[in-house]
Amino acid sequence: MRLSIPRVVPILMGLTAAAFGFGTPTASAQAAPPATDPLGVSQSAAAPANPVVRTPSAEARRTAPATSRSLNVNVTSCSESDLQAAIGAVATVGGTVNLRRGCTYTLTDAVPPNDDNGLPVITNRVTINGYGDTITRAATAANFRFFEIDGPSGNLTLNALTLSNGHASSGLGNGRGGAIWLQGGGSALTLNNSRLTTNTADTFGGAIDNDNGTVSVSSSTLYDNTAGRAGGAVFVSPFGGSGTATVDRSRIAGNHAATLAGGIAAAVGTKVTLTSTQLSSNDVIGTNAQGGGIAQAGTMTLKRSTVMGNSTSGNNAQGGGIFNTGSGTVQLTDSPVTGNTANGTNSRGGGIFNTGSGTVALNRSPVIKNRALGTGADGGGIFNASGTVTLTASPVIGNQPNNCGSPSTVPGCF
Repeated sequence: MRLSIPRVVPILMGLTAAAFGFGTPTASAQAAPPATDPLGVSQSAAAPANPVVRTPSAEARRTAPATSRSLNVNVTSCSESDLQAAIGAVATVGGTVNLRRGCTYTLTDAVPPNDDNGLPVITNRVTINGYGDTITRAATAANFRFFEIDGPSGNLTLNALTLSNGHASSGLGNGRGGAIWLQGGGSALTLNNSRLTTNTADTFGGAIDNDNGTVSVSSSTLYDNTAGRAGGAVFVSPFGGSGTATVDRSRIAGNHAATLAGGIAAAVGTKVTLTSTQLSSNDVIGTNAQGGGIAQAGTMTLKRSTVMGNSTSGNNAQGGGIFNTGSGTVQLTDSPVTGNTANGTNSRGGGIFNTGSGTVALNRSPVIKNRALGTGADGGGIFNASGTVTLTASPVIGNQPNNCGSPSTVPGCF
């Protein structure tokens, strides 16, 4: 079935947006805040209450096709109302939205009563095809993210689309996921050839917050996003499940956080895989800043990727490139760690900081020209406070003030 959205559409096929049963979860269904340690190392994060599964109204259900074919909606203008109506047509019943090529959709209002989401909540399988299009929040608008994806069936794919200037506010909601928030097991997000930029989360996940869902990013860029606490680009949390993320042939660059992980933060019980991906120029600024590029306590694998030019700044800054803690495991293969910086009094681990019972294994992954700067700084390349670091064909050279701390606790590194 194919629908076309005319230029002015306050009503779609006789249905207002409200007829599709849009709504936000009740306060009890909002994801619970992480434990004191955002990575769940000090204590386990409490699982949220089961997310509210929205049931389409009787009127909305009648719009579903009689066969197994999904709705296919074409947006023929660049207007906010047309975009919201088109996504509303498929959000709960599933389908595909095709945007008008080259449009910039400027959102001025959230979709009532979802006052922290600019677009209808996704509870079914939805694909949005952009063609160089941009969805942005107006500078004068109230704060809201763009998408909330709810389990157990919410599944969103974005193709060739830019999301910019989203803002998840702790004043209006939970402050998670500046552009996109995944809530609950079964929720899933796929980004293809897309760009998430200048989004802000007051708490976690400047661009994406994934709570017990699945994220797949391919040939995309996450740039200049900001988190008030952790995960400037992406925050992954299990919330009693097993949040996962895979990133392939992508760029995570120039993102910022105030506490840890300017790039990617991954909590206990999560799995993250980066392949042919660049993490560069991400930063954390503040006392006890940790993990300029990555801060993690789960299981993380890097293949043919680079961790380059990331930084932590402030007293006790740790892990300019990578911060691994708890029983976290990081394995790097053909993935250099270079030019990262931990800067401040008693800074440690310009390239990599490992602590707890964490394990870091480097295979053909050199650690070169990283720096720990400031009074009492140590371990320009790698600082292993506790846990295990192994090097296989991975030279650690040219780091400042030394390669692996004085004295080194990394076998084979001096």
